[in-house]
Amino acid sequence: MFKRRYLGLAAVGLLAACGAPPEVDESLSSDTLASTESTVIVGSVDWKSSTALTGTQATRANAVGYLSIPAVGSRCTAWLVSDDVLITNNHCIGSATQAKGAKASFNYIDGVASGSRIYYDCSTFIKTWSNLDMTALRCAALNGQKPGQVYGKLTVSSTNAATNASVYVIHQNCDYYSSSGCAPTKKFSPGTIMNANYSSTDASYNADTLGGSSGSPVLSTSTNQVIALHHYGFGGNSSGRGTHNSGVRATLIKSALAEIGL
Repeated sequence: MFKRRYLGLAAVGLLAACGAPPEVDESLSSDTLASTESTVIVGSVDWKSSTALTGTQATRANAVGYLSIPAVGSRCTAWLVSDDVLITNNHCIGSATQAKGAKASFNYIDGVASGSRIYYDCSTFIKTWSNLDMTALRCAALNGQKPGQVYGKLTVSSTNAATNASVYVIHQNCDYYSSSGCAPTKKFSPGTIMNANYSSTDASYNADTLGGSSGSPVLSTSTNQVIALHHYGFGGNSSGRGTHNSGVRATLIKSALAEIGL
């Protein structure tokens, strides 16, 4: 069994060793925080910019965003499951206090200048499920439109993915271990399910992520529906490399969403 890799905010020495400073503003030199759980690149980095996507995958990527969490000085990835409900990890935001000031940008992508990024206030805490490492937030409308009316939303699959199924992760990141100060723009990471029943809650996969990808959706390549909520990385070393990543399975996500009327 591989040990989960943590990058706790309180562990200042560890953060310094990993080269991932906490977010204090939106400048490129300070927004590369690995969130409070470490996730990993498996083998060679094979993610690409979301701007290279076309068709349905490009449409689905629109609903994924960069989540700034100033109350705890960090960032994560999040995705829209309705016009105004945003999903991320419990370890990113676990309480209403931590949600204060949270904001999401869905056009934090390559080619868009920092001054042109659009942010939505997503600081309204709805509910968290610590056993699923999942949190739901509500986003306010901007210029009379809710974010899902502009960027669309994702559908959670009613069935779980099988081992060897083709998947992809949409997330906000860059390889800050190799390029310090890089901008965590939206990325597309292809992969496959390694073990559909890796744990009582999770499926494992080999799609590349890093800290900051926490909270991202894992989607089926065949249906383009969410089949897991990404949250952990395993094995490897202190340079963001490891053996596999894992996420909470779709049926558990779907049951949790039903509790809040979705």
